[in-house]
Amino acid sequence: MTLANQKVVIIGASSGIGLAVSHAVAREGANVVMCSRSLETLNHAKATVLGNVEGFAVDITQESDVVELFAQIGELDHLVITAAANELDRRGRFTKLTTDQAQRSFDKFWGHFYAARAAAPKISSGGSITFFSGMSALKPAKEGMAVLAAVNGAIATLGRSLAVELAPIRVNVVAPGIVDTAVWDNLPEAEYNAMLTSMQQSLPVRRVGTAEDIAQSVVYLMTNSYTTGVVLPVDGGLFLT
Repeated sequence: MTLANQKVVIIGASSGIGLAVSHAVAREGANVVMCSRSLETLNHAKATVLGNVEGFAVDITQESDVVELFAQIGELDHLVITAAANELDRRGRFTKLTTDQAQRSFDKFWGHFYAARAAAPKISSGGSITFFSGMSALKPAKEGMAVLAAVNGAIATLGRSLAVELAPIRVNVVAPGIVDTAVWDNLPEAEYNAMLTSMQQSLPVRRVGTAEDIAQSVVYLMTNSYTTGVVLPVDGGLFLT
């Protein structure tokens, strides 16, 4: 299957993995619709993508905003939802988390829910939806990640279920491992460097992932018409360690 002249909507497209996906599908000849919360940031990102590109500002955690977005976009072929919130800001020991913190962690789930529900009636037969979960949905979470693991598990389960309910639209889920993006910028430099060194030594591939690594997997899921209901780890072997 080719992406040439296909309309691909990417939510979370202004940086990191979402921006890498935008570049990847543009190179495949897709008509790219980049969506992000900040219009200013989105416009800067959009200017770096060559091809037929549109941009829309949307807060994916707000149901009314998402409904309005897809009313403007109209018919589409593929939807990619890379993120709804910075997960690292939501970490915390289970017994210390407030109810508000735990509930806000589920913004990521509700963002996927709102977007998929609004987009599904507009996606062409044989088109696709790609969710983003995380390795904590598949591998027992480390301390401080219990609620986030539950969120990622919910997204993975939703994706598998929708692969049946929305057929012949294909629905898949990407579960990235450690990826070197701006999501780590809030970590102190020493802590980040120590984590990077540790991961490079422990992963079978001996490096952390890049946004481009993940984008390649998204293009595969969009273009392989026989793949649906998959939770795809793209993790450098993290699951094996």
